[in-house]
Amino acid sequence: MPENISATRPPVVTILGHVDHGKTSLLDRIRHAEVAAGEIGGITQAIGAYQIEYKGQKITFIDTPGHAAFSAMRHRGGQAADVAILLVAADDSVMPQTIESIEHIKSAGIPFVVAVNKVDLPGVHPDRVKTDLASNGVYVEGYGGNIPLVNISAKTGAGVEDLLEVILLLAELEELKDNSSETPATALVIESSLHPQIGPLATLLVQKGTFKKNDGLFLVKKNIGKVRSMIDYTGKTILQATPSTPFQVIGLSDVLSVGDIITNISTSLSASVQTSVPDLANVLNSEKPTILLKADVQGSLEAILGSIKDQANIVHASVGNVSDTDIQTALSAGAEILGFNVRISGSVAKLAEIEKIRFTNFRIIYQLFDYLKELQEKQTIAQGPKIIETGQATVLKVFNFGGIIVYGCVVTSGKIKITDKVQNSKISSLQANKSEVLEVKKDQEFGITLVPPIELKPGDIMTATTIEA
Repeated sequence: MPENISATRPPVVTILGHVDHGKTSLLDRIRHAEVAAGEIGGITQAIGAYQIEYKGQKITFIDTPGHAAFSAMRHRGGQAADVAILLVAADDSVMPQTIESIEHIKSAGIPFVVAVNKVDLPGVHPDRVKTDLASNGVYVEGYGGNIPLVNISAKTGAGVEDLLEVILLLAELEELKDNSSETPATALVIESSLHPQIGPLATLLVQKGTFKKNDGLFLVKKNIGKVRSMIDYTGKTILQATPSTPFQVIGLSDVLSVGDIITNISTSLSASVQTSVPDLANVLNSEKPTILLKADVQGSLEAILGSIKDQANIVHASVGNVSDTDIQTALSAGAEILGFNVRISGSVAKLAEIEKIRFTNFRIIYQLFDYLKELQEKQTIAQGPKIIETGQATVLKVFNFGGIIVYGCVVTSGKIKITDKVQNSKISSLQANKSEVLEVKKDQEFGITLVPPIELKPGDIMTATTIEA
């Protein structure tokens, strides 16, 4: 038995699910650390990686964010993992981001276990989750399929050990080979940031081979530094890192992008998941606010860029605190500086004041988005009619009643009126609570008929628009 264990590597696990279903609380329970209490607004805002030992076997967890704006980061988490936990709250059941998470898991092609959380709450019906999952193509054990399901409570710890047992079983079936002797060693960038004193930092997850102190670091043949120091998730210095081990590396010459593939030997290896974020110089659109964006870590920067790229003229985007150069760039472009979890020194703040450059920092991502919408509203409106977005809804189910297509949806933002259009189709009917209505508002479930019908499936987003004179 010991020989078999030594021939395998620890499984890498990601937890996916809808926001507020308890992903961070579950990870907190598993690794006995107060992570949830330290998150701003209760939302995980950056990817991290942690390792635990259970019954003599190590398990690595990738802590993927649950906020909707971070779907791209969650997707990378799914790709990096061997096993996934699909977390569903018993009181909410399947929600829009649950469906999105299912797609991420299927795209990654990895085994997964369903963890039904909050079963300790009074009046919940965990069996409803099985029915809703089946409606979305996920068939659990005892309900027409072979996907394991475990009822848990992240709050009390009930069922968590059963969940870990299932993870180890799934990992055993995957036969994860120990490839620590392979060269070159490769690692996936899980997170990246710029420390004001230390310089570029990155959290790496070893995929194969062994990284050691003083190893060179390469990104597609380019030397990007060497391993000056390796720090594990507990903050301790380590001398080497083997497959499935997460560690923070000091000694980089550049800020890396989440998803970059790093090696310890110069090679022709291509970065299969490379998603660099270059400086952006958009053609200025007078209908959009012009901004310079700064963020604390690369993953946050990419998530924000992915959400606002069509809403603003972004003249520059980078990680790290606001610098003199940022002020000069903003001045030349007539831009406002928006920051996410960054700082501005006294001297740079003074320069910004002299040059009349506005800097606003945010600690919660959706507050940044709300502020950007306010900037858009203040922007000069071009002459003539303008198409504006009035609301968005997520498709929950699609019904066909004798050729009439009815979409069952829930409003996720704004409101939708009978006079609006949806993807250029007219709204012929809006129903809520079995009655015809003129409009539906945020969080309201409703049925909608479009002319002509459009191809939508559960999990898709429909956007309602109107013409503003």
